[in-house]
Amino acid sequence: MIEVTYQDDRFLVKGSFALGLAGIFTNQTFDDTMLEISDDYDYICQELAKPKSWDYQPLFPYLKADNPTPQLIAAGLAAYYNQKEREAQQHIKEINDCLLYHLFENLENCAYTFWEIPEAVVPGSLAACDPDELESLIYDQPEYIYHWASAFYDQPNNGTVPKPDVEARLRAAYPMFNFDELFQSIIPEGLVFQGRFIEFQFSDAWGAELYECAYDRFDENFASCDWHNH
Repeated sequence: MIEVTYQDDRFLVKGSFALGLAGIFTNQTFDDTMLEISDDYDYICQELAKPKSWDYQPLFPYLKADNPTPQLIAAGLAAYYNQKEREAQQHIKEINDCLLYHLFENLENCAYTFWEIPEAVVPGSLAACDPDELESLIYDQPEYIYHWASAFYDQPNNGTVPKPDVEARLRAAYPMFNFDELFQSIIPEGLVFQGRFIEFQFSDAWGAELYECAYDRFDENFASCDWHNH
């Protein structure tokens, strides 16, 4: 949960926002900057004055008022994003699967040698394998992850669109990969609230070998809009 205040012509955030696999983003005080609100009071008021706003339409029920003071907007922003966090917790499985989908699509596209990262491999799982054959052994899959793309690109992750069980399929396809250690290694780096969008960045603690400043932008339905990694 977050609090929002208005100081020195800026909206400032204190509290935390959990976003599944990407981690828990936290500001201990209003001076911290892991959680930020990008837009200023004047811009938000301009958007609220429009009949329709691309950036702020989903926030209208929380922000619209005859006289939207900075304090009213701060309270409305906090209420909206706290509701989004509750929804994210309800749909954490889909959000996590989306982020895993993006990672393994990246890995498969370049046959990335993740087995060279000691922490990424279940201990002993590759001991009997010929090192020269690991790439074909690992990446010759009966179903490649890009076949699931239509379920994740610009698609809601809020229970309204049927999704494959990505984590279960990946655990079956990559039994040597240490998923549990990956989840525990995540370092949240920053999250920005920008109207209907939530922008966030995170890395892994394995030298950022897999998630390196991984960035995405979720809309109000947690659809992945702008994935980047490495």
